[in-house]
Amino acid sequence: MQPMFHEIQRFNKWWHYLFIGSPLILIFGIVLALYADLFPVQGPATTLILATAAISTILLFVWFLCLKLETRIDAQGIYVRFHGIPFCKRSISWQDIKTISVISYSPLSDYGGWGVRYGMAGNGWCYNVSGNDGIKLFYQSDKPFLIGTQQADAARDIIKQYFKF
Repeated sequence: MQPMFHEIQRFNKWWHYLFIGSPLILIFGIVLALYADLFPVQGPATTLILATAAISTILLFVWFLCLKLETRIDAQGIYVRFHGIPFCKRSISWQDIKTISVISYSPLSDYGGWGVRYGMAGNGWCYNVSGNDGIKLFYQSDKPFLIGTQQADAARDIIKQYFKF
């Protein structure tokens, strides 16, 4: 059996949930204020707007819970997919890679944050969830691509086995 690296990452920090859940908390507070008659304007339109906002926010929260970054490295190459975001998957053969290394980077300054990002300073595309370690590769066409990882040492070890520097 050939060695393989497989990693699944999710947005699971406490502040991720606070950030994505804050609109839901706000809507819940507004609903409580409406039922306590703190707002003078009430009626079917207000109810419809709040119901739509609440349902949209709940759907966004559920979608956020389903997001995950899957990375697999094996003899064929690198497969990466950001589940929950359409068209965000790549299958990269070893022959398509010019250079590859595991690096430390700054998600905020290099790519503007986490998720599926495009670095405007020539850094190319990035799929990441958290942390500051990543697998940076350059295609044969010199286009860069970065995949965030929480297992930098394991990724480095498997890359050394398959990529001929």
